[in-house]
Amino acid sequence: MADTPIPALTFDLARQAIVLPGTEKAGYTPVYANAALPDVNLKSTTYDLFNMGRDINPQAPCLGRRPWIELPAGHPSGKKADFAPYFEWISYEQTEERRTAIGSALTHLGRNGALSPDGQSSVPAAEWHVALWCQNRPEYQIVDLANLAYSLITVSLYESTEPDMAEYILNHSETKVLFTTSNHLRAILDQIEKLPHLRLIVLLEDGKPDSTPLPPGVLSRSELVAGWVQTAQQKAQGSLSFFSWSDLLELGRANLAAHNPPTSGDQICSLCYTSGTTGKPKGALVAHRQLANATTNPTVHFPGSLVVISYLPLAHIYGRLVETSCMRAGSSIGFFCGDVTRLMEDCQILKPTFFATVPRVMNRIASLVNQQANGPGLKAKLLKHALEVKYANFDRDGTIHHAFYDRLIFSKVAAVLGGNIKYVVTGSAPARPEVLKLLKVCLRADIREGYGLTETTGTALMMWAGDKVLGTCGPPTFASWIRLKDTPELGYRSSDKPHPRGEVQVKGPSVFPGYYKDEAKTREAIDEDGWFSTGDVGELDEQGRFKIIDRVKNLLKLAQGEYVALERVESTYAASSYLAQLWVYGESTETHILAIAVPEPGPFAALASKVLGKTIAPDDIGALKAAVDSPEVTRAVLQDLARIGREARLNGYEIIKSLHLTVEPFSVENGLLTPTFKVKRPEAKKYFSEQIKKMYADGPVEFTSNKNGKL
Repeated sequence: MADTPIPALTFDLARQAIVLPGTEKAGYTPVYANAALPDVNLKSTTYDLFNMGRDINPQAPCLGRRPWIELPAGHPSGKKADFAPYFEWISYEQTEERRTAIGSALTHLGRNGALSPDGQSSVPAAEWHVALWCQNRPEYQIVDLANLAYSLITVSLYESTEPDMAEYILNHSETKVLFTTSNHLRAILDQIEKLPHLRLIVLLEDGKPDSTPLPPGVLSRSELVAGWVQTAQQKAQGSLSFFSWSDLLELGRANLAAHNPPTSGDQICSLCYTSGTTGKPKGALVAHRQLANATTNPTVHFPGSLVVISYLPLAHIYGRLVETSCMRAGSSIGFFCGDVTRLMEDCQILKPTFFATVPRVMNRIASLVNQQANGPGLKAKLLKHALEVKYANFDRDGTIHHAFYDRLIFSKVAAVLGGNIKYVVTGSAPARPEVLKLLKVCLRADIREGYGLTETTGTALMMWAGDKVLGTCGPPTFASWIRLKDTPELGYRSSDKPHPRGEVQVKGPSVFPGYYKDEAKTREAIDEDGWFSTGDVGELDEQGRFKIIDRVKNLLKLAQGEYVALERVESTYAASSYLAQLWVYGESTETHILAIAVPEPGPFAALASKVLGKTIAPDDIGALKAAVDSPEVTRAVLQDLARIGREARLNGYEIIKSLHLTVEPFSVENGLLTPTFKVKRPEAKKYFSEQIKKMYADGPVEFTSNKNGKL
């Protein structure tokens, strides 16, 4: 499906969004569209996007990974095997061949009855759901591309998905085919009787000789064969087939079938299950038109072929959007080794030019830089002075380069991510302006904040290049129209001066059609005119840029009748350099809010050392545990949080009055975080129930009075 090429665009930073005529309505702002390209509705499908990138240069590297290699005896690391210090690549042409082979194999198995409960030949391709439960890897993209080429529907599970949740998703989606890795195989086979729709399991590893050291989490061939598969096939009464990746490729190559691409952009290409913080996940339908239109924005804003590190979960729409956009442009995607603690090592080998990230990662990098700048010695003073010089230059005219300090200092900071970063985009949560500024001058990169949700294909707003005003998400993206809806319960109205405020609503070809098998939730989310309500409160400035300022959801009414938007308050307190994680909680029977927090080891150790009058090392876990139990240290952190709250002009009832510190991080493993690193509020409440009871029993910690009320 050919679309008219997008013309050369003009970007006027003083006028980034325009009002669509005739869209005024009481209780809402007018509808705003991107001023550079206000009306985009591409007819392409996601199938076409890969073909666009392939046609740019079929021989260009497409998908790469660090291979697992044996190391020579006596290697300095002491290891027998490890990930290689280089990437191996397959080209766009090779990727095309493999997706055709995988799609052909599934088509062949369908025709032979292997994917039907009655064993009859069946090729209703659009009805097949093909799931992936694995870490980011080249095979993930190959399977997804195969699904696009043969009109199958991709169902993605996070690597960290628990077995019971995997069972729910596979059954809810009625998945026929599952591609997975050996670390999940046992969980699937143990509950195979509970998965009546599953007909085929494909193991993405081919098994290694037992004598070869294996990558983390990969099981040997003997472990895989030792009764598991045979037992599972018996439980499934012979209705389950099992293939290795290489065997499925060979089956497809021997039985090639023509592509069966989608004929309409409204066809569904994926089910994206939200990692919601409460209840069962919802399966958001993703249509081909959504990704085709959503990828227009990054393709225009980050032109040319890029080198990208793949580490954001592909089960999340953000990661999917980034990599689909990159393949559309003929870019190269290098996959991280699977260990997030080695991500910087992966970057230093790959040397990416584009880095998609989230505030959590950016905050961590910024904290390390600030820790060094605020430390003792000449190097710290030099770094601090260099930052001040570059900040002044940026504030004056947006300059992020400095001939002397870049060579002397900031080239070393940039080298942490490989040294070649040109573009950074951050999303999933609001980023702190001071962090964006620090990373801009340190990395010397075009860093932009965006905004989107699963239901808007990960995009709705995006900063423009050259805009030095940080803290906004920019104007609407090319395939999105935005308006603000009055939220009087929070005091936000479209008539507010000088800036209209209200709940962000999105409409356009990048908005999803609904939730799978859930008409009620779909009607709650999308009104009769096609407007999707995000649950986020936005503010619109004179240039047409939107800023996320609050949440409609997770609204707490305190005993005195005041409302607190918990996520907005958490976002404000995230500015604390002493804390790595913070969760704010309150009860409607109480008059104040409290928090559970995990310290940032370096800055927290320095604070605790000062308060307690003795040296505490950041890596001394025993000393840190003792420090978090100290009332004096807790009070010092509370005072810093109160300062942050006052500077952000929070109301007195929004100031944290009780605090519990713990050295145990919130994590996916302990059930306190979703796979997208959002706090699971019900689980956190249960997990810290005793600490919550004690804090409320002890009462609020009082400081001094200020204009916002008594602290």
